[in-house]
Amino acid sequence: MTKRPLRSVVFRAKSAPLALALLGLTIAIPATAGTLPEPANPWKRLGAHVFDEEHAHLLSDSIFDKINPLVLAAMPRGKAYIQYKAPANCVPERLKNVLNRVSSTYGPITVNSTVRSRTGNRKAGGRDKSYHLSCQAVDFRVHGSASGLLQHLSGSKEVGGFKRYPAGYYHIDTGPRRGW
Repeated sequence: MTKRPLRSVVFRAKSAPLALALLGLTIAIPATAGTLPEPANPWKRLGAHVFDEEHAHLLSDSIFDKINPLVLAAMPRGKAYIQYKAPANCVPERLKNVLNRVSSTYGPITVNSTVRSRTGNRKAGGRDKSYHLSCQAVDFRVHGSASGLLQHLSGSKEVGGFKRYPAGYYHIDTGPRRGW
C-alpha cells in the first residue's frame, strides 16, 4: 500500500473557492478573513474587564516569567520563592506565613498588591472599605500549577477573605471569613 501525503490545509483553503467556481457556486469571503481582530495588540484584546490598571502587568512583570516553565516545575518544593512587587514591611505575619506555605506547596509567587492609597484603590476597582487600605490584604500570582489552591486557602485559619480573579491572581486578607 502506498502512502500519499495529505494536502496542506493552506492548499485546500486556497483551492476551495476555485472548486466552488467550477461548480458554478459563488462564495463571499469577507475582506478581513485571515486577519487578527482589532486591535492587533494582544494586551489590548484581553480587555480592561480582565486586567484592571493595577494588575495589567501581571502577564510578564515578574522575575519568574523569565524562567522556563519546565525549570519552574522542577524547582524543589518545600522552599518558598516569593517576589514582592509591593511593600512587604506592613503585611501581617499571618499572611506572610500563608504566602510561604502557598509558595512552598504550589511554586513561586509574585505579590503584586499589599497596601493601596484611596485613589489607587478606586482605580483598581477596590471597595471603599478594602483591606488593602490598611495593608491587611495581599494580591498574588502563582507561577506553577495552582490546582487546589482555593481549597488550601479555605482551610487556612489565618485567611479571612479569599478569591481567585479571572485573570489568574489571588486575593487573601485578614478580614472576616468569606469568599466571593
